[in-house]
Amino acid sequence: MVGAAGAVGREMIRTLEERRFPVDELGLFATERSAGKRVRFEGEDHTVQACAEDSLRGFDLALFSAGSAAARAIAPGAAAGGTVCVDNSSAFRMDPGVPLVIPEINAEALRDHRGIVANPNCTTITALMAAGPLHRAAGLRQLVVSSYQSVSGSGMKGIRELAEQNEKLAGMEEQLVAPDHDALPVGDVYGKTIAFNVLAFQFRPDELDWSDEERKVLNESRKILSAPELEIAATVVRVPVVAGHAVSLFATFSRPIGPDEARGVLSAFPGVQVVYDPANAEYPTPLDAAGIDDVLVGRIRAVDGREDALLLFAAGDNLRKGAALNAVQIAESLFA
Repeated sequence: MVGAAGAVGREMIRTLEERRFPVDELGLFATERSAGKRVRFEGEDHTVQACAEDSLRGFDLALFSAGSAAARAIAPGAAAGGTVCVDNSSAFRMDPGVPLVIPEINAEALRDHRGIVANPNCTTITALMAAGPLHRAAGLRQLVVSSYQSVSGSGMKGIRELAEQNEKLAGMEEQLVAPDHDALPVGDVYGKTIAFNVLAFQFRPDELDWSDEERKVLNESRKILSAPELEIAATVVRVPVVAGHAVSLFATFSRPIGPDEARGVLSAFPGVQVVYDPANAEYPTPLDAAGIDDVLVGRIRAVDGREDALLLFAAGDNLRKGAALNAVQIAESLFA
Protein backbone atom coordinates (compact mmCIF):
# COMPACT_ATOMS: atom_id res chain seq x y z
CA MET A 1 0.00 0.00 0.00
CA VAL A 2 1.30 3.44 -0.95
CA GLY A 3 0.09 6.29 1.26
CA ALA A 4 -0.44 4.01 4.24
CA ALA A 5 -0.01 6.75 6.85
CA GLY A 6 -2.82 9.00 5.59
CA ALA A 7 -6.49 8.99 6.57
CA VAL A 8 -7.65 7.07 3.50
CA GLY A 9 -4.67 4.73 3.62
CA ARG A 10 -5.42 3.78 7.21
CA GLU A 11 -9.08 3.30 6.29
CA MET A 12 -8.00 0.99 3.46
CA ILE A 13 -6.01 -1.10 5.94
CA ARG A 14 -8.99 -1.33 8.30
CA THR A 15 -11.22 -2.28 5.37
CA LEU A 16 -8.84 -5.03 4.23
CA GLU A 17 -8.92 -6.42 7.76
CA GLU A 18 -12.69 -6.11 8.19
CA ARG A 19 -13.41 -7.83 4.87
CA ARG A 20 -10.76 -10.53 5.45
CA PHE A 21 -9.00 -9.78 2.19
CA PRO A 22 -6.34 -12.48 1.66
CA VAL A 23 -2.93 -10.96 2.44
CA ASP A 24 0.22 -13.11 2.36
CA GLU A 25 2.62 -10.19 2.73
CA LEU A 26 1.77 -6.60 3.63
CA GLY A 27 4.02 -3.76 2.54
CA LEU A 28 3.25 -0.27 3.82
CA PHE A 29 4.81 2.71 2.06
CA ALA A 30 4.56 6.47 2.22
CA THR A 31 6.64 9.61 1.76
CA GLU A 32 9.91 10.15 3.60
CA ARG A 33 8.03 12.41 6.02
CA SER A 34 5.73 9.58 7.11
CA ALA A 35 8.33 6.80 7.09
CA GLY A 36 8.75 5.14 10.46
CA LYS A 37 5.13 5.47 11.55
CA ARG A 38 3.49 2.34 12.90
CA VAL A 39 0.21 0.92 11.58
CA ARG A 40 -1.65 -2.03 13.09
CA PHE A 41 -2.99 -4.84 10.91
CA GLU A 42 -4.43 -8.14 12.15
CA GLY A 43 -3.02 -7.69 15.62
CA GLU A 44 0.50 -6.77 14.58
CA ASP A 45 2.27 -3.42 14.25
CA HIS A 46 3.85 -2.72 10.87
CA THR A 47 6.37 0.01 10.10
CA VAL A 48 5.64 2.36 7.21
CA GLN A 49 8.62 2.58 4.86
CA ALA A 50 9.67 5.31 2.48
CA CYS A 51 8.48 4.46 -1.02
CA ALA A 52 11.01 4.13 -3.84
CA GLU A 53 10.51 3.29 -7.51
CA ASP A 54 11.21 -0.41 -6.93
CA SER A 55 9.37 -0.79 -3.60
CA LEU A 56 6.45 -2.64 -5.17
CA ARG A 57 8.52 -5.24 -7.00
CA GLY A 58 7.10 -8.71 -6.35
CA PHE A 59 3.72 -7.55 -5.05
CA ASP A 60 0.57 -8.70 -6.84
CA LEU A 61 -1.50 -5.69 -5.75
CA ALA A 62 -0.84 -2.12 -4.71
CA LEU A 63 -3.46 0.24 -3.29
CA PHE A 64 -2.48 3.87 -3.82
CA SER A 65 -3.67 6.80 -1.71
CA ALA A 66 -0.66 9.07 -1.95
CA GLY A 67 -1.79 11.76 -4.39
CA SER A 68 -1.45 12.22 -8.12
CA ALA A 69 2.26 13.01 -8.25
CA ALA A 70 3.25 9.83 -6.42
CA ALA A 71 0.84 7.73 -8.48
CA ARG A 72 2.22 9.05 -11.77
CA ALA A 73 5.80 8.48 -10.59
CA ILE A 74 5.35 4.95 -9.29
CA ALA A 75 2.27 3.19 -10.68
CA PRO A 76 3.23 2.85 -14.38
CA GLY A 77 6.54 1.17 -13.55
CA ALA A 78 4.92 -1.07 -10.96
CA ALA A 79 2.19 -2.07 -13.42
CA ALA A 80 4.81 -2.85 -16.07
CA GLY A 81 6.46 -5.13 -13.52
CA GLY A 82 3.27 -7.10 -12.93
CA THR A 83 1.75 -5.29 -9.93
CA VAL A 84 -1.91 -4.33 -10.35
CA CYS A 85 -2.27 -0.77 -9.06
CA VAL A 86 -5.59 0.59 -7.76
CA ASP A 87 -5.18 4.35 -7.49
CA ASN A 88 -7.35 6.66 -5.42
CA SER A 89 -5.99 9.89 -6.93
CA SER A 90 -7.16 11.72 -10.04
CA ALA A 91 -3.95 10.88 -11.93
CA PHE A 92 -5.37 8.24 -14.28
CA ARG A 93 -9.14 8.65 -14.01
CA MET A 94 -9.62 10.17 -17.44
CA ASP A 95 -6.92 8.12 -19.17
CA PRO A 96 -8.83 6.20 -21.88
CA GLY A 97 -6.63 3.17 -21.24
CA VAL A 98 -7.42 3.03 -17.50
CA PRO A 99 -10.76 1.70 -16.19
CA LEU A 100 -12.60 4.00 -13.77
CA VAL A 101 -14.69 1.70 -11.64
CA ILE A 102 -17.49 1.55 -9.10
CA PRO A 103 -17.80 -2.26 -8.85
CA GLU A 104 -21.56 -2.32 -8.29
CA ILE A 105 -22.06 -0.23 -11.43
CA ASN A 106 -19.39 -1.07 -14.02
CA ALA A 107 -17.27 -3.99 -12.81
CA GLU A 108 -17.14 -5.23 -16.41
CA ALA A 109 -14.66 -2.43 -17.18
CA LEU A 110 -12.06 -4.32 -15.14
CA ARG A 111 -11.75 -6.90 -17.91
CA ASP A 112 -9.77 -4.41 -19.98
CA HIS A 113 -7.32 -3.18 -17.34
CA ARG A 114 -3.63 -2.94 -18.23
CA GLY A 115 -2.26 -2.94 -14.71
CA ILE A 116 -3.79 0.31 -13.41
CA VAL A 117 -7.37 0.85 -12.22
CA ALA A 118 -8.65 4.25 -11.08
CA ASN A 119 -10.90 4.89 -8.09
CA PRO A 120 -13.44 7.67 -8.77
CA ASN A 121 -13.85 10.91 -6.85
CA CYS A 122 -15.80 10.50 -3.60
CA THR A 123 -18.61 12.81 -4.71
CA THR A 124 -18.97 11.01 -8.01
CA ILE A 125 -19.28 7.69 -6.19
CA THR A 126 -21.98 8.99 -3.84
CA ALA A 127 -23.95 10.52 -6.71
CA LEU A 128 -23.72 7.50 -9.00
CA MET A 129 -24.62 4.97 -6.32
CA ALA A 130 -27.96 6.80 -6.35
CA ALA A 131 -28.22 7.66 -10.05
CA GLY A 132 -26.48 4.65 -11.60
CA PRO A 133 -29.15 2.03 -10.79
CA LEU A 134 -31.84 4.35 -12.13
CA HIS A 135 -29.81 4.91 -15.30
CA ARG A 136 -29.72 1.17 -15.80
CA ALA A 137 -33.49 0.97 -15.29
CA ALA A 138 -34.72 4.02 -17.20
CA GLY A 139 -31.83 5.67 -19.08
CA LEU A 140 -30.52 8.94 -17.67
CA ARG A 141 -30.81 11.93 -19.98
CA GLN A 142 -29.80 14.74 -17.63
CA LEU A 143 -28.29 14.94 -14.14
CA VAL A 144 -27.98 18.08 -12.02
CA VAL A 145 -25.80 17.54 -8.94
CA SER A 146 -25.26 19.78 -5.92
CA SER A 147 -22.81 18.36 -3.38
CA TYR A 148 -22.36 19.06 0.32
CA GLN A 149 -18.86 17.85 1.07
CA SER A 150 -17.40 17.29 4.53
CA VAL A 151 -14.04 18.66 5.61
CA SER A 152 -12.55 15.16 5.92
CA GLY A 153 -12.38 15.29 2.14
CA SER A 154 -9.41 17.61 2.73
CA GLY A 155 -7.81 15.14 5.15
CA MET A 156 -6.97 15.66 8.79
CA LYS A 157 -5.83 19.20 8.09
CA GLY A 158 -9.38 20.10 7.02
CA ILE A 159 -10.85 18.53 10.15
CA ARG A 160 -8.38 20.38 12.37
CA GLU A 161 -9.11 23.68 10.64
CA LEU A 162 -12.84 23.30 11.26
CA ALA A 163 -12.27 22.29 14.88
CA GLU A 164 -9.95 25.24 15.53
CA GLN A 165 -12.42 27.72 14.01
CA ASN A 166 -15.33 26.23 15.97
CA GLU A 167 -13.31 26.70 19.14
CA LYS A 168 -12.41 30.30 18.30
CA LEU A 169 -16.03 31.19 17.53
CA ALA A 170 -17.58 29.36 20.49
CA GLY A 171 -19.72 31.77 22.49
CA MET A 172 -19.81 34.27 19.62
CA GLU A 173 -22.81 32.77 17.81
CA GLU A 174 -25.04 35.82 18.30
CA GLN A 175 -22.34 38.09 16.88
CA LEU A 176 -22.33 36.08 13.66
CA VAL A 177 -25.67 37.65 12.74
CA ALA A 178 -23.62 40.73 11.78
CA PRO A 179 -20.00 39.60 12.01
CA ASP A 180 -16.83 41.61 11.91
CA HIS A 181 -15.48 39.95 8.78
CA ASP A 182 -11.93 41.06 9.43
CA ALA A 183 -12.00 39.24 12.77
CA LEU A 184 -13.27 35.89 11.44
CA PRO A 185 -10.76 33.02 11.60
CA VAL A 186 -9.33 32.00 8.23
CA GLY A 187 -7.15 28.92 7.71
CA ASP A 188 -4.68 27.70 5.13
CA VAL A 189 -6.84 24.83 3.85
CA TYR A 190 -9.91 26.75 2.66
CA GLY A 191 -8.80 30.37 2.65
CA LYS A 192 -12.16 31.38 4.10
CA THR A 193 -14.02 30.68 7.32
CA ILE A 194 -15.48 27.16 7.16
CA ALA A 195 -17.02 27.13 10.66
CA PHE A 196 -20.71 28.20 10.59
CA ASN A 197 -20.39 28.66 6.84
CA VAL A 198 -20.58 26.93 3.46
CA LEU A 199 -18.06 27.43 0.66
CA ALA A 200 -19.48 27.33 -2.84
CA PHE A 201 -16.22 27.46 -4.77
CA GLN A 202 -12.85 25.79 -4.27
CA PHE A 203 -9.73 24.99 -6.23
CA ARG A 204 -9.15 26.28 -9.76
CA PRO A 205 -11.72 27.72 -12.20
CA ASP A 206 -11.76 26.74 -15.85
CA GLU A 207 -12.91 28.83 -18.81
CA LEU A 208 -16.56 28.48 -17.74
CA ASP A 209 -15.79 29.09 -14.04
CA TRP A 210 -16.33 25.44 -13.18
CA SER A 211 -14.04 24.19 -10.43
CA ASP A 212 -11.91 21.11 -11.06
CA GLU A 213 -14.04 19.20 -8.54
CA GLU A 214 -17.15 20.01 -10.59
CA ARG A 215 -15.43 18.87 -13.78
CA LYS A 216 -14.55 15.58 -12.05
CA VAL A 217 -18.24 14.90 -11.40
CA LEU A 218 -19.07 15.61 -15.04
CA ASN A 219 -16.26 13.72 -16.72
CA GLU A 220 -16.07 10.77 -14.35
CA SER A 221 -19.83 10.15 -14.40
CA ARG A 222 -19.87 10.04 -18.18
CA LYS A 223 -16.99 7.58 -18.24
CA ILE A 224 -18.35 5.25 -15.54
CA LEU A 225 -21.82 5.12 -17.10
CA SER A 226 -20.42 4.84 -20.64
CA ALA A 227 -22.60 7.83 -21.50
CA PRO A 228 -20.29 10.39 -23.16
CA GLU A 229 -23.17 12.64 -24.20
CA LEU A 230 -24.96 12.66 -20.84
CA GLU A 231 -25.87 16.20 -19.84
CA ILE A 232 -24.51 16.91 -16.35
CA ALA A 233 -24.34 20.12 -14.32
CA ALA A 234 -22.54 20.16 -10.98
CA THR A 235 -22.07 22.56 -8.09
CA VAL A 236 -19.62 21.48 -5.38
CA VAL A 237 -20.02 22.98 -1.90
CA ARG A 238 -17.88 22.47 1.22
CA VAL A 239 -19.88 22.35 4.47
CA PRO A 240 -18.83 22.36 8.16
CA VAL A 241 -19.37 18.61 8.61
CA VAL A 242 -16.57 16.30 9.75
CA ALA A 243 -17.38 13.14 7.78
CA GLY A 244 -19.84 12.15 5.07
CA HIS A 245 -20.58 13.71 1.71
CA ALA A 246 -24.15 14.41 0.59
CA VAL A 247 -25.60 15.20 -2.82
CA SER A 248 -28.93 16.44 -4.09
CA LEU A 249 -29.87 15.21 -7.56
CA PHE A 250 -32.29 16.31 -10.25
CA ALA A 251 -32.46 13.55 -12.86
CA THR A 252 -34.42 13.16 -16.09
CA PHE A 253 -34.87 9.85 -17.90
CA SER A 254 -35.69 8.37 -21.28
CA ARG A 255 -39.02 7.03 -20.04
CA PRO A 256 -41.50 7.78 -17.25
CA ILE A 257 -40.36 6.62 -13.81
CA GLY A 258 -42.02 7.41 -10.50
CA PRO A 259 -40.80 7.50 -6.90
CA ASP A 260 -42.25 4.07 -6.04
CA GLU A 261 -40.43 2.37 -8.91
CA ALA A 262 -37.24 4.26 -8.08
CA ARG A 263 -37.40 3.17 -4.44
CA GLY A 264 -37.84 -0.44 -5.60
CA VAL A 265 -34.86 -0.25 -7.97
CA LEU A 266 -32.62 1.32 -5.34
CA SER A 267 -33.73 -1.00 -2.52
CA ALA A 268 -32.64 -4.00 -4.61
CA PHE A 269 -29.26 -2.49 -5.50
CA PRO A 270 -26.21 -3.68 -3.51
CA GLY A 271 -24.51 -0.96 -1.47
CA VAL A 272 -27.59 1.27 -1.24
CA GLN A 273 -30.02 1.75 1.64
CA VAL A 274 -33.25 3.57 0.89
CA VAL A 275 -34.26 5.81 3.80
CA TYR A 276 -37.98 6.40 3.40
CA ASP A 277 -40.16 7.22 6.39
CA PRO A 278 -41.67 10.69 5.80
CA ALA A 279 -44.09 10.31 8.72
CA ASN A 280 -41.13 10.24 11.09
CA ALA A 281 -39.00 12.72 9.11
CA GLU A 282 -36.41 10.07 8.25
CA TYR A 283 -34.03 11.00 5.46
CA PRO A 284 -30.31 10.54 4.74
CA THR A 285 -27.76 12.63 6.63
CA PRO A 286 -23.95 12.63 6.55
CA LEU A 287 -23.82 11.64 10.23
CA ASP A 288 -26.04 8.63 9.54
CA ALA A 289 -23.79 7.63 6.64
CA ALA A 290 -20.49 8.13 8.50
CA GLY A 291 -18.85 4.87 9.46
CA ILE A 292 -21.01 2.59 7.31
CA ASP A 293 -20.43 1.05 3.89
CA ASP A 294 -23.77 1.73 2.21
CA VAL A 295 -24.83 4.95 0.52
CA LEU A 296 -28.11 6.24 1.94
CA VAL A 297 -30.69 7.48 -0.57
CA GLY A 298 -33.95 9.25 0.25
CA ARG A 299 -36.16 12.27 -0.46
CA ILE A 300 -37.10 10.50 -3.71
CA ARG A 301 -39.73 12.78 -5.17
CA ALA A 302 -41.60 13.42 -8.39
CA VAL A 303 -41.22 16.70 -10.24
CA ASP A 304 -44.40 18.70 -10.75
CA GLY A 305 -45.72 18.31 -14.27
CA ARG A 306 -43.18 15.67 -15.33
CA GLU A 307 -43.29 11.88 -15.38
CA ASP A 308 -39.70 11.50 -16.60
CA ALA A 309 -37.91 13.31 -13.75
CA LEU A 310 -37.02 12.67 -10.12
CA LEU A 311 -35.44 14.50 -7.20
CA LEU A 312 -33.22 12.57 -4.79
CA PHE A 313 -30.90 13.14 -1.84
CA ALA A 314 -28.02 10.80 -0.96
CA ALA A 315 -25.27 10.62 1.66
CA GLY A 316 -22.19 8.42 1.84
CA ASP A 317 -19.03 8.09 3.89
CA ASN A 318 -16.37 9.75 1.76
CA LEU A 319 -13.52 7.85 3.45
CA ARG A 320 -15.21 4.45 3.12
CA LYS A 321 -17.36 3.93 0.01
CA GLY A 322 -16.04 7.23 -1.36
CA ALA A 323 -12.44 6.00 -1.19
CA ALA A 324 -11.11 3.04 0.81
CA LEU A 325 -14.00 0.59 0.48
CA ASN A 326 -14.42 1.17 -3.25
CA ALA A 327 -10.70 0.54 -3.79
CA VAL A 328 -10.82 -2.69 -1.79
CA GLN A 329 -13.95 -3.79 -3.67
CA ILE A 330 -12.04 -3.26 -6.92
CA ALA A 331 -9.24 -5.45 -5.53
CA GLU A 332 -11.77 -8.10 -4.53
CA SER A 333 -13.24 -8.08 -8.04
CA LEU A 334 -9.76 -8.56 -9.49
CA PHE A 335 -8.39 -11.16 -7.06
CA ALA A 336 -11.30 -12.87 -5.29
